Amino acid sequence: MQINERFYDDSNFLPIGSPMPAPSTTGVLLNRLKLGSADRTTQSTAIAEWLRDHTPSPGLMGSLRRCGFGDLVDGGKDPQP
Repeated sequence: MQINERFYDDSNFLPIGSPMPAPSTTGVLLNRLKLGSADRTTQSTAIAEWLRDHTPSPGLMGSLRRCGFGDLVDGGKDPQP
């Protein structure tokens, strides 16, 4: 059984001033980068820049692969068609 990302978000109830948790899906990451509706090239560039300074969780890496951004986490070799 595969979990559908549409049913999850990062809307955690956190105390004021607490840091937001790391993004766990591609959609959450793109929304944080304010690129949810940007073109694919802009999204890829922004995700690559984000990955330079952050270590993605295994869940985020899987989500990036499923959404076609696997080349960004797999060193340029995207196993997904």
